[in-house]
Amino acid sequence: MSNKQKILVLGSSGFLGKKVVNLLDNNDYIIDFCDIKPEKNLNNFFNMEINEFLKFKNFNLEEYSYIVDVATVLPYKNDKKELMKKNVDSVKNLISCNFNKNHQIIYVSSSGIYGNPDDLPISANTPFKTLDFYGESKLEAENFLINSNLNYSIIRPKAILGNGRSGIFEVFFNLINRKLPIPLPNGGNQIMQFVDVNDVARMIEYLIVNNIYGIFPAAAPNFMTMNEYLENIEDVFSVKVRKLNLNAKLFQGLGNLLVYLRLTNFTKWHFGGYSYSSYFDPNWIPDGFIYKFSSLDTFLETAKTYLKK
Repeated sequence: MSNKQKILVLGSSGFLGKKVVNLLDNNDYIIDFCDIKPEKNLNNFFNMEINEFLKFKNFNLEEYSYIVDVATVLPYKNDKKELMKKNVDSVKNLISCNFNKNHQIIYVSSSGIYGNPDDLPISANTPFKTLDFYGESKLEAENFLINSNLNYSIIRPKAILGNGRSGIFEVFFNLINRKLPIPLPNGGNQIMQFVDVNDVARMIEYLIVNNIYGIFPAAAPNFMTMNEYLENIEDVFSVKVRKLNLNAKLFQGLGNLLVYLRLTNFTKWHFGGYSYSSYFDPNWIPDGFIYKFSSLDTFLETAKTYLKK
């Protein structure tokens, strides 16, 4: 009988999930994978939704030492019913399972639960202030986990960037390519913070290897204003970034109107979060963990997908 510890990765086929799988697969673990997106090259892969998988296991997860939940329904469709069903119900069903006494659940939440905070930097004492259904769903899921008697770690990432994913910034990079102006609320003076997908995966691995419990942000150091990011884009890629300066409240109001009229796949969080400064206390970090990529590194690396040097 193998003495190797067993890990369950929920959402293993997603942007973050694949990075987590690649890291953990290099360690001495037995890994089961679960996702609704098929994967041909993985053994022990369960092609099903989380709730379906938990029923298949008869809500008994005692075989696993670690459960890594990186599955999520992203907010782009603005569908409250689907967000609540997938992001909340799956966690409710997860915590109802049987676990072995040495288990650890690692749940990836969102910094969106803070909305536009009144004070910066964001700390462990910052009040929650959600702007959309996605933030609400993540906060509700967190509360179920926190109020359980289980061993857990929660990660609240800033915007996760990396090759192949940039969210709202894909729009901006495409505008740069087309030599069209980028809308800049607050004149681009808002401070923005990102995190590289590889660093989020590394933090998950770090929490597992060091058996660290608690709640932590995933937010890269050396963050700066949006203008400073764009100046670096100009220097690195030798392009001219055209800017359309807008009043922050006007930008947010127009965005909310587009959301209300269902004329955009983005949500109130995208328009509100982009309009104002938001960053975490750099001292709020798992003890001993070191980020490999700064916010600027992450932004420039993501831009490579769309811009040519």
